[in-house]
Amino acid sequence: SGTYTGNGSLNLTLNGGNSQTYTLPSVSSATYFELLYKDSSGIINPTSAGSYTYSFGIVPSGVTIYGMGVQLHISHRYVPPACGGLPATGELTSVVFDTTNSDSIKPNYNSFMWKGSLNAGNGRVRFQLATSNSPSGPWNFYGSSDNGVTCSSGAWYDAGAPSTPVEVYCAGQYHNNQRYFKYKVQLCSNTDCIASGTISPQVNDIVVNWSP
Repeated sequence: SGTYTGNGSLNLTLNGGNSQTYTLPSVSSATYFELLYKDSSGIINPTSAGSYTYSFGIVPSGVTIYGMGVQLHISHRYVPPACGGLPATGELTSVVFDTTNSDSIKPNYNSFMWKGSLNAGNGRVRFQLATSNSPSGPWNFYGSSDNGVTCSSGAWYDAGAPSTPVEVYCAGQYHNNQRYFKYKVQLCSNTDCIASGTISPQVNDIVVNWSP
């Protein structure tokens, strides 16, 4: 802002760039003016803490300027980093369940089933089962990725689509006739359960089917 006389314009630049020209009305006596210059090119763009120097250029044409003053106003906007996706897997271990409330009734474990949605993603839902005749364990989780050919603590039952029962193939070897059970459910954001995905399955309910 300032005062001027004459008939012409002002050209304003920042660090020699983002040139903007303002035409001033013709006046014969000293007249107050005020201009708003915006850094539309993003020249003022600090990315870290430190000292920064900027040069503001004013070139009059056809006018005489008196008592020129400049105020700088800087606003800041936080831009969060781009999301790298979800973790490859997330796991939940259940509480202890008592199947029969009696040591004289021995359960057979039949199948898993989950209710929910894959949310149109490429994820998977997998399970492991642990059983014991004591509510305090020990708890050894087992699964199978080859329909019971092998059972191990590093393998998982692939539960497939929601509301679809999956047989507990390792029940005869590790679980039947044991009163208490716990399950472990794994949610994968990608089909291989190794790479990071962008959509997680949603599990609303889990059903473990057993019979006396």
